[in-house]
Amino acid sequence: MEYRAVSAVARKFGSDIEHTISRAFLAAHLLTASTEQAESATMEAIDSWDPDEEPEEMLFQSVVGAAARSSIKPAPSISNKSGVAGSYLPVELQAVLGLAPHLRRCFVLRILVGLPPQVCGRLLHLHSRRVDRFACAALECLGSLDRQPTLGLRYAV
Repeated sequence: MEYRAVSAVARKFGSDIEHTISRAFLAAHLLTASTEQAESATMEAIDSWDPDEEPEEMLFQSVVGAAARSSIKPAPSISNKSGVAGSYLPVELQAVLGLAPHLRRCFVLRILVGLPPQVCGRLLHLHSRRVDRFACAALECLGSLDRQPTLGLRYAV
């Protein structure tokens, strides 16, 4: 009986970790617009995470922080929806990858991840008011895409 309880806890812990890592990788991919940079940020955070001492949310925060520190790459073309880099993403999140880098990064951290503007500003080296302006501009850009028949925002991190 005790083995079953331990086994159930291990399965739940494993699925929680998988969910956290998947969520963190998605956020990192949207932040960087690069699967390679997202993977690098995720691996860096996993390597430095101590699961015995730190909660899973610390792992998520470490991935997001590493992704935010990575160099800014130009946004991929939105017309390249069938490209390999974002092909696992729903069309709505592929649209996020098409945003200009500062808009995309502020939108992901502020809206999808839900960080306060001051924290976003620290991560991105921007004033918190600028973070909110960029996030609003991103919403406007994505809103104009939402009016197109093939795109709509339905998903979040």
